[in-house]
Amino acid sequence: MKRELLLCVDYGQFWPLSDIYWDNSEKPAWEHLISPELYSRLVAWSVYFNQYANEETGMFGSESYRKWFDLEGVSLYNELKEEVGELFNLKLKLWF
Repeated sequence: MKRELLLCVDYGQFWPLSDIYWDNSEKPAWEHLISPELYSRLVAWSVYFNQYANEETGMFGSESYRKWFDLEGVSLYNELKEEVGELFNLKLKLWF
């Protein structure tokens, strides 16, 4: 049975996959599983969230910032499905 992997970022997190909560022995070797470009985009998506999402209100400051976050999240999800979808049950959770 495939393990569930959630694509979601939260404040102070700079890796947007739920494996950050897994035991170190269970964590995937992402540098061998996904392309360097996808890895960089995942990190950049988390950095973007931490830069623009307001910790008190949960808002992004503008609709264009929020739209980019949502569209990039869907794109990342689709690329993850292509690259590692056979290994994990992937789910996407965009910020409320």
